[in-house]
Amino acid sequence: MRSCLALPLLLLAAPVAADPAQDRATAAFSAIYAEACVMAFAPDGSLIEPPVRHAVQMPVTWSDPVPVTVWEFFCLMGAYNRQTVFLLQSDQAGLVPLTLARPALDIVTEDPEDPDSPLREVKIAGWEASPFAVNAVFDPATGVLEENSLWRGLGDASHLGRWRLVDDMLRLTQFDVDASYDGQENRVPLVHLP
Repeated sequence: MRSCLALPLLLLAAPVAADPAQDRATAAFSAIYAEACVMAFAPDGSLIEPPVRHAVQMPVTWSDPVPVTVWEFFCLMGAYNRQTVFLLQSDQAGLVPLTLARPALDIVTEDPEDPDSPLREVKIAGWEASPFAVNAVFDPATGVLEENSLWRGLGDASHLGRWRLVDDMLRLTQFDVDASYDGQENRVPLVHLP
């Protein structure tokens, strides 16, 4: 009878198996983002949330799709936006941060001093890139990352972006913007690519 009780206790005390790939990804994330993603770390330097591992068959332009791993790490949390960052692990690129190209916006309102005034136009003023994805959802089956950034909690001013993982990077395929603080969701397409 005594030996039956000892077995469950031994199982509970068994060490967790090490995952070298996750350890490398976590070390890279910690080295790159320790200062930018302060909410991701406990006081002892460990991660508050473990990363999410996505196994993906990534399309490449020079051959058949190749297996890669996309690591998703929690970074920051605001009132209604959650920031994450993504690392790519592949034979071609090694372990690298993924960045998101976005249009830099020139938002023109009727009264330049009042962002709540009626919107006149939204123009692309250039391009920028950032590793921070807001309210992101990554679909490993399609390799599509979708971001839905709320500029304020109502969601009446926001942007929606979509990127597809190809050739060890994320390519922007869609970017829609609602730059009017009018209480309505009315996004305007700025970028739509196949």
